[in-house]
Amino acid sequence: MELNQYNTIESEAEGEIVEKKSRFICNLYHVESEEEIVALVEALRKKHYQARHVCHAAILGEAGELLKYSDDGEPGGTAGRPMLDILKGRGLTYTLACVTRYFGGVLLGTGGLVRAYSDSLLAGLDNAIIVEKRLCRKLSFTIDYQTIGKLKYNLSDYEATIVSEEYGSEVDLIVALPETNSERYKAYLVEMTGGKIVIEDKGVEYV
Repeated sequence: MELNQYNTIESEAEGEIVEKKSRFICNLYHVESEEEIVALVEALRKKHYQARHVCHAAILGEAGELLKYSDDGEPGGTAGRPMLDILKGRGLTYTLACVTRYFGGVLLGTGGLVRAYSDSLLAGLDNAIIVEKRLCRKLSFTIDYQTIGKLKYNLSDYEATIVSEEYGSEVDLIVALPETNSERYKAYLVEMTGGKIVIEDKGVEYV
């Protein structure tokens, strides 16, 4: 199922809480594949080799259709699933949450574990940058220096974003914008340049 937009985290983030002498360290990652999830979880296990548990939850797919989670030895339903529910509640996808626990010697009980793993993830999310990715059409074209200022000034009228710009004798641009605005934007470019423009359609992708 393809959606017009989805939310994810921009880059790695971390948060930590201490509950009855146990440390709960949350690491959040933007991920694109199951292989990436496995590699990141294993890397954390090696980094925190003295930790008792490294639990995780992950969501992949524009519609969040692939769900992964693990309690890693904690009582069933006390770690991975509550973390997954939080990610789903925040509308996040392409996101991996790992919580590493260093046992402090005091048993927390099932309710205490659910709260601790949840609070650790929330602490990580507080430090994360959430971004919205939209399905956009990318257009490539070249314009002169006299026109670039006006073009940039009017980008917001079409919800357009400059993906890349290269300066030479003229300016080579790639612009991304919602599919619904693409034809109107093409017409604007033709009018602005008096028809002296060649627009190349680069297809659609999430930006």
